[in-house]
Amino acid sequence: MASRAKKQANAAGSPRSMTGYGAAQATGSRLAVDVEIRAVNARSLKVSYRTPSLLSPREADLEKMVRARVRRGTLTVFVRLQLLQAEDVIRVRTPVIEGLAKALEPLRKRGIVDGPLTPAVIASIPGALETGAGSALRPADWRVVKQAVEQALDALDAMRGREATHLVKDLRRITKSMRATLAAVQKHVPKALAEQQQKLRDRVDALLADREVKLDAATLAREVALIADRSDIVEEITRLRAHLDEFDKLLAQDGEVGRTLDFLSQEMLREANTMGSKSQNIELSKRVIALKADIDRLKEQAANLE
Repeated sequence: MASRAKKQANAAGSPRSMTGYGAAQATGSRLAVDVEIRAVNARSLKVSYRTPSLLSPREADLEKMVRARVRRGTLTVFVRLQLLQAEDVIRVRTPVIEGLAKALEPLRKRGIVDGPLTPAVIASIPGALETGAGSALRPADWRVVKQAVEQALDALDAMRGREATHLVKDLRRITKSMRATLAAVQKHVPKALAEQQQKLRDRVDALLADREVKLDAATLAREVALIADRSDIVEEITRLRAHLDEFDKLLAQDGEVGRTLDFLSQEMLREANTMGSKSQNIELSKRVIALKADIDRLKEQAANLE
């Protein structure tokens, strides 16, 4: 039931954090199971197990269960088993003890051996007690283990989902801030270009003033237009907005989105760097620096998502 609820929640569309913790217990007629799963960030999926020898034959099944539910992260799975039946913990080998008692009887009659066969004495007799009698995991036992593992995975999913909700909110706040900055940049671009063009004209006029040379108006206009084209950042703004649209779209999806978000963040930084190299205006440069700071925050937070 819990696993079905988890799948329905994921169907609604939401990424998950790579960090989380889940624990569960289950009890059957023969054993009690205690499971803990701890997950931290990683570029791929790596799972290690801390399990008793009884579960060694089932480790491949455990791996399959975990990999069906988790795509990225470093996980450590702890499974503890407690056998509930006394005969599964230790078994008395009656024939050994009876044989020893029979062999000692003549010695007792002769007074060579004295005293009863107490539990302490029996425990010291080689072969009298058999430990680990329940070494084979039965199908019913595995069902109990599987139940506990699935419930621990459900708890891990729930925690990773809660953490991801906070991460997504923060990421959306950052993208909103970036959109506002981009809008301010685009609004300031015409003024910045006009100022740059005027500065170029003023420099040219100052250089030619003492030489009584006049620059052809068409030539000056062409040079000014060339400088303006080299300084135009409209394309970078457009691509950055497209990356932000895709970023927000991925934040509403289920599944492994962290890698794609990281790639988009790198592309955003590339566009911001190009904008910075083209911008000669102080106000634009300040806003580009703000964009790059937000992109760094995006990369840092997106690295926590699966």
